[in-house]
Amino acid sequence: MIRGWFVVVILISVAFLFAACQSGNPEETTPAAKALVAYLNALVAKDEAGLTLLSCADWEANALLELDSFQSVETHLEGLSCQQTASTEGSATVICQGAIVTSYGDEVQEFDLSERTYRLVQQGSDWLVCGY
Repeated sequence: MIRGWFVVVILISVAFLFAACQSGNPEETTPAAKALVAYLNALVAKDEAGLTLLSCADWEANALLELDSFQSVETHLEGLSCQQTASTEGSATVICQGAIVTSYGDEVQEFDLSERTYRLVQQGSDWLVCGY
């Protein structure tokens, strides 16, 4: 009987260990990383209102300039995953893998997201992109 319980305990332990190792996508790990993913999605969707809501006041003009640069091209995200790399009281840095892919006619261009480290700030319960 003890041997049977031992096997059950081992099986349950392995199941919990396996479940713990099944983490979600890196972009889903922290609120700051989630906010950056939402910001990048708003950027490629050319969602000015969404981009503004996800930007801090100091970054808003830059975010809109970046949005303007994508207005005449088709855009999409490819291979996006973001991870928070550091945080202090009320701020965080987040890096991403993947690219913003643009196309205009036959011309395709990729903007490697790993070349930037994004800075986010917390305002209330919201995380806002505030530069890179």
